[in-house]
Amino acid sequence: MENLTTPDSIIEYLKEKVEQRIPIAPTVWLNAAQKLNVLLGNENDREAELFQSTRKIMIAGIEEGKSVAESKARMEATDLYKEYNKQKAKISQIEEFIRLAKAQSRVRNEEYKAGSL
Repeated sequence: MENLTTPDSIIEYLKEKVEQRIPIAPTVWLNAAQKLNVLLGNENDREAELFQSTRKIMIAGIEEGKSVAESKARMEATDLYKEYNKQKAKISQIEEFIRLAKAQSRVRNEEYKAGSL
């Protein structure tokens, strides 16, 4: 777990463990949540950059005399806008994963205390 340095690599690592039905210790869940929380700032920065870039495309269309609706439609048709939406979805997934990882850590810890595992 210590070599995992990106949100994608952390989520993929845990996904593989879950798919293989390998028990994951509470400390691993919590460590993953902590790392993801720290790395989330970088993902938010990337989202902000993409948002600004997409809006520049829209403004350029307006400055060319296109209507706001047409400029927005053209902006939404770009690969950059697609990337922006993917980034937003990625951030949502990371945030939900952090919540689930913390909950999983608590559950696993209780199971260990009770001797269920």
